[in-house]
Amino acid sequence: MTTIKRRFAAIDLGQVHYYTAGESLADNGKRPAVLMHASPFAARTLNPLTEQLGLSRWTLAPDNLGQGDSCAPDTDYPAIGYFGDAMVRLLDALKIDKADLYGTHTGAHTAMDVAIRYPDRVGKLILDGIGLPPRDLKDDYIAHLRETPPYDYSGSQYLWAFHVIKDMFIWFPYYRRDAAHRRNRDVPDADDLHDRTLDLLKNLFSYHKAYIAAFDNNEGGKRFPDIPVPTLLTAAEGDVSGAAMGEVAKMIPNCTQKNYPPGVQPGDVGPAAAMVANWLDGA
Repeated sequence: MTTIKRRFAAIDLGQVHYYTAGESLADNGKRPAVLMHASPFAARTLNPLTEQLGLSRWTLAPDNLGQGDSCAPDTDYPAIGYFGDAMVRLLDALKIDKADLYGTHTGAHTAMDVAIRYPDRVGKLILDGIGLPPRDLKDDYIAHLRETPPYDYSGSQYLWAFHVIKDMFIWFPYYRRDAAHRRNRDVPDADDLHDRTLDLLKNLFSYHKAYIAAFDNNEGGKRFPDIPVPTLLTAAEGDVSGAAMGEVAKMIPNCTQKNYPPGVQPGDVGPAAAMVANWLDGA
């Protein structure tokens, strides 16, 4: 197995933290792979995929601005292009002319934005768990994300963060705690819940910015037809975005649709590594 390392790169907005594997393969003729994570988590959740892809190519997984250990956005409610621009600045800082991009959920919106607006910087694009949520769901979710988390001398923020993370695996949306919104997936183990909760606590007042930008992006799928690069569309069984995959695939000009292996739960990216690597290496 390859070893994942942690690095920081300086851009004009501050420092971007990223995980990296396969650095010694930077000149092996394969484009680097840049992996973009879901909200409200951090790039650490992509480590199984980073590690596996790092066996054959230089692979990077940056923390989105305002999440993980990257600097926070310098504006209140930036659009998705703000985060796409930051990723391109990271490519510039690392002297990467062209990369293959993978994104899941929020990361898929960021990766798609980069591919549309900077097509010369992107070889191939993988969109994992991107769907077509209706406007009323978007507005409802954004309204909840805009609410200021509780924080006080009693430490209310600690229980709040833990329950938000836990509930995201039980219900969708996470704040609709009833049978109609129950998800068909397991809650992660205690170690994973602990780490994800710490990621949220570290960014209590900035985690929501990229999240909101993703929900506000691509209304009705209007940007899908503008994707100019070969695209792999995928989702795990039970992913909340999976029901729209067939419709989304028809909207993307050069799209290949592949599902995760059966039985893989949403968020378990490791089992997708072979599928992603084989598709990237294809003609």
